[in-house]
Amino acid sequence: MVTKKLLDLRYNEMWKAWNSTNEEVDDYSSTLFKRDLVLSWKQLNVTVVRKIPKLFGSSEVVTKQILNNVSGNVECGTLLGIMGPSGSGKTTLMATISHRTKGNFNGELLLNGRSVSEDVMIKISGFVAQEDISFVQLTVLEQLKLMAKLKMDRTTSNKVIKDRIDYLAAHLGLNKIMNSRLCFLSGGERKKVALAVQLINDPPILFCDEITTGLDSYSAAHIVNTLRRVAHSGKIVICTIHQPASGLFDQFQEVILLTNGRLAYQGSVSLVNNFFQKYGYICPATYNKADFVVSVLNSDGVLDRNNVNNMCELSSNVAQMDIKFNSFNKDVQSEYGHHLQAEKLNWITQVLLLLYISIICFIRNYKEKLLEFGTLIFLGVINASPYANLQFDTKAVQNWQGFWLCLTINTVFQFSYSAIATHQIKFSVVHREVSNKVYSLSAYYVSEIILLYVWVFIKTVLFCMVVFWIVGVNWVYMQLLVFMIISFASVSYGCLLSAYFSRVEEAVVFSTVYEYLALPLSGAYLSFKSLPKVLYSLRYVSLFFLGCETVSSLFWERIKSLPCTDVANCLDNGKAVLNNYGFVSSNLYFDITILLTFCLLANILGYFGVLKRMKKQPAY
Repeated sequence: MVTKKLLDLRYNEMWKAWNSTNEEVDDYSSTLFKRDLVLSWKQLNVTVVRKIPKLFGSSEVVTKQILNNVSGNVECGTLLGIMGPSGSGKTTLMATISHRTKGNFNGELLLNGRSVSEDVMIKISGFVAQEDISFVQLTVLEQLKLMAKLKMDRTTSNKVIKDRIDYLAAHLGLNKIMNSRLCFLSGGERKKVALAVQLINDPPILFCDEITTGLDSYSAAHIVNTLRRVAHSGKIVICTIHQPASGLFDQFQEVILLTNGRLAYQGSVSLVNNFFQKYGYICPATYNKADFVVSVLNSDGVLDRNNVNNMCELSSNVAQMDIKFNSFNKDVQSEYGHHLQAEKLNWITQVLLLLYISIICFIRNYKEKLLEFGTLIFLGVINASPYANLQFDTKAVQNWQGFWLCLTINTVFQFSYSAIATHQIKFSVVHREVSNKVYSLSAYYVSEIILLYVWVFIKTVLFCMVVFWIVGVNWVYMQLLVFMIISFASVSYGCLLSAYFSRVEEAVVFSTVYEYLALPLSGAYLSFKSLPKVLYSLRYVSLFFLGCETVSSLFWERIKSLPCTDVANCLDNGKAVLNNYGFVSSNLYFDITILLTFCLLANILGYFGVLKRMKKQPAY
């Protein structure tokens, strides 16, 4: 007789979700954190003001209230879900109580019955955003190591970091993808990595926005069961959830139900059915409880709307809120300073670590960099080919000067536009991580500038050697140095635009205006002798002029004589050539000083430009 084989579900995540009596005991719960935290929020009101520009007249101001008098409590050991229809304010509530929103809100946000600052909340909590953004060229292991070093105490040993990563990899199912780059992972896998990043330093409070959205039922169950174990280890875990599967909704101990920015219910998940039965709503036995609740809250029926309004009025009653607040906070008066004792890496170490990561991402993005370098060399060859093997006589003066002017102008264009998207590429990642105090903005900025300047140095050296060889220039190291300074100034200008404009298109438009004004002052298109003094003095704000005069002076001042083939129009030495084009050789070092000063000021102003953009709300 053949024995039938049955599928064993005992080790399946869905089985764990359905059979909640068999709880897995967390064998790695930290002993650093006690069950001593209560997070409360009272009468939160969040309003967004937007200006709609008009073609004529002043802009129209539109005000929309996102949260209306919302209150709640949650204590350690609790997995709390925030649920409601789309647009009900779930993410806004989470961003507000986690202090991740830059906007102002009215109401109280309390930890252990006392007001909690943004700085303290960010240090004490982790936040898993709905849309994960990270340095996608890193592997999972590299990402976790990086975040461990940046977020954990700087005295933490490598062994402790390795053990923590191994634990998270095992419990989140990451072992098979540890050596895979983030850019090659699926959406579900990236969410697991994002959760691991926030758990890496074992925070006592964890916020997760739409953590199960986009995941299959098995992966969603795996994530929720993991969060339940995290909560049972003595932590506060708060999640926004959107259409959870039948078994997952019951895994949450408590739930907050929102509708149109108002609180309809907060309490035990097991009592949700009883609460709705008071208003005549009975969930069918075979129906998804979460779907049933959302359908009631989202109904347009008159009776349904009246019932939901009654729910919200009951939940928003001031006396009721005070009773809940006092019952949660009366026994919790302990300090939570021990949660804030971790010391971050010093500034120099942050710079070196971020520079190392930037180099890894740079190398792995080699195809784009090779294309950028190949384009530069190709344009250099095209620019130099018409001037190949120039002779030294008066007939070739115009060709020589045309070569230097074209080469300088093209260098300014190529290097400035190659840097015009520098801060846009990684801004969303850096914005969120700097806002979460993972590392300082200045450390990231300095590491990026160092790597950028090294890359510019390599490109400029190879570019100049190819071009000079084609034309037959007997160059000296000073010429190479001058072109290096011009390249640095051009890149600094591009980075400055990138820092102040959030979109590349806007930066290009501004740059075009500047170039229309600065390019005629380069010396290639106008005789400086014919210009009014006011316009003549503006030449020092033109990178094109500073580059052209510097390169021309350096080249022609060494030419003491030229064979004169045309007596009527004879420029028989380098000084005569410079005078003819309106350049002054004695200004060489003055021009170099201006270019170097421009590099310094552009990078300093660029930092403050990025810092200004950091004050806006990061992507959550």
